[in-house]
Amino acid sequence: MRSIGYVGVRSASAEDWLNFGPRVFGFETYRLPDGTVRVRWCDRSHRLAIHPGDSDRLLYLGWEIGAEESLEEVAAHLTAAGFEVTEGSARLAAERSVERLISFDDPFGLRHEFFVGQEETAGSYRGHRPTSRTVTGALGLGFVVLRLPDLQRGLDFYASVMGMKVSDAINLGAHLGEMWFLRCNPRHHSIALLNGGDALRLEHLMIEATTLEEVEIAWDLARSEMDAFVSPGRRLSDNMFLFRVHTSTGFNVCYGWGATQVDDEESWIPRYIDSSSGAGIVYSAAAAVTAGDPSPEIKQ
Repeated sequence: MRSIGYVGVRSASAEDWLNFGPRVFGFETYRLPDGTVRVRWCDRSHRLAIHPGDSDRLLYLGWEIGAEESLEEVAAHLTAAGFEVTEGSARLAAERSVERLISFDDPFGLRHEFFVGQEETAGSYRGHRPTSRTVTGALGLGFVVLRLPDLQRGLDFYASVMGMKVSDAINLGAHLGEMWFLRCNPRHHSIALLNGGDALRLEHLMIEATTLEEVEIAWDLARSEMDAFVSPGRRLSDNMFLFRVHTSTGFNVCYGWGATQVDDEESWIPRYIDSSSGAGIVYSAAAAVTAGDPSPEIKQ
């Protein structure tokens, strides 16, 4: 796979995005006949779909595959790994604004959709501010953070089945535990995993702006209108300057700028970052994919 193309959630507060999405972040939003609210921050038809419902839940992740592979090859790989793969109907493909897709449910019950040909019109995205531009393209929409009831099972799935690579891991302390960052393209991570809770849920969604000024503008607006619980600052993992806010739709949004990319696969060495004491101590984790061990010992 190449990147995360879209995210689908359910929420009773879907229509809130029609207002604060454009006002705070400058994103384009529109409502479909069935009440689904779509959000776009680039030339793609959408990057986020919020389906109406009586509870907040992550419904699906859409993964774009690269030109060097086919949906048939992906389906064969997933079937060999023991998953039941379903060919998406023409109607579902139209609903997602893609040419074709296949899907399967992961060990936590989350639906993953692999697709080709998402609708995109060059130059169509205007945004609600001249500065409202984001880093997407081959890097995908940004990244998502998932909270899982079993972190090790999640690491095994995303590394062995989804073929993702560990970029870094961080110890956030006894209360929050570990967060593991995994990538499938030069973006430092497309998925981050946290442990906790009885079921999988979307912790937050990150979008990367092309300029620092856009993040500053969004922060000024967000802090006066939303519950901002992480003020602007640099993150230890990918060095991104970001802030984080709560939304009414059950997940948080990170908006940032200036993330470090993994532009040299051969030389990148994953780190174990211990921020539990606030010191930000960095260890080499050397591609380890085992959770719960804060030591720098390399695992084979």
